[in-house]
Amino acid sequence: MGVDPGFLRIPPDVFCAQLEVLLDSGFQFVTVAELAELADGRRPPPGRIALSFDDGMDDNYEVVLPILQEYGLTATFYVATGLIGKPNPWMAPDSGIRMMTVSELEALVAEGFEIGAHTVTHPDLSQLDIESCLHEVRESRRMLEEALGVRVRTFAYPFCHYGPAAVSAVAAAGFEAAVTCGTGAGTWDRYELPRTIVTGKDGMPIFLLKLAGFHGAISGSPPGRAARALSRRYRDRRRRRIEERRSLDFG
Repeated sequence: MGVDPGFLRIPPDVFCAQLEVLLDSGFQFVTVAELAELADGRRPPPGRIALSFDDGMDDNYEVVLPILQEYGLTATFYVATGLIGKPNPWMAPDSGIRMMTVSELEALVAEGFEIGAHTVTHPDLSQLDIESCLHEVRESRRMLEEALGVRVRTFAYPFCHYGPAAVSAVAAAGFEAAVTCGTGAGTWDRYELPRTIVTGKDGMPIFLLKLAGFHGAISGSPPGRAARALSRRYRDRRRRRIEERRSLDFG
C-alpha cells in the first residue's frame, strides 16, 4: 500500500492465474489495434480479448514481458513519452521504481508487442483545448515512432478522461483507434473503445465478475460462460495450494 497507493501493480502469481482463466476459457488474445480492426466501429466478435498496460512502468518489461512470453500471448503497451526512463510518479518517491527506458521499449517491439501513445506529460485531456490536446497527442506519437521505428496505431486517454476536443485531436492525428476505461465508459466507436480496469486489489471473484460483465460482448459467449464456471475450479486449486504450503511448513 505504501509503495503502490493506487494498487496499480498486480502480483505476478495473481496475474498468471488471471491469464490461465482467460486461456482456459478459450479467449483469443489480440492487440488493441487488431481488436479495433475486428470491431470496425461495432462490437467485436465474441471471445477476443486485448490486454493493455498504461503509462510505461518498468514492471511491464521486468515482469509482464517474460510472463507473456512464457504463455505466448500478445498485448499493447501505452507509453507517456515525457516519462520515459524517469522515476515513476505514482509510486512512493523512495521506492526506486521507474518508467521503462527506450531500450526496454525496443525489447517489447522486438518481441512483436504493440506500442501505443499515451500523451507526453500525462495530462487530463478533458481539461485541455483542442490545440493543447493536439500537441500532446501528436508529439507522443511522433516521439515513439522516431525512437522505436514503428507505426503507432492506437492511443489511450490518460486517467481515462477525455472530451470532444481530445477525441477530435486523436482523429486528426491519424490514429486508427483510442481506448478509454472505467465502468460504463466508452462505446464501440473506434475512438472510444471500452476497457475494464483490473487492479492489484481485485481478487479472483472480482476479476471474474469484471470479465463476465465486459459490456455484454463476452458474457453470452462460450468463453464467458466458461469463465464463470471456472470460479469454483480456481478456488479449489487455491485451497489445495494453501494446504500444500501448510504441510511443507509444518511437516
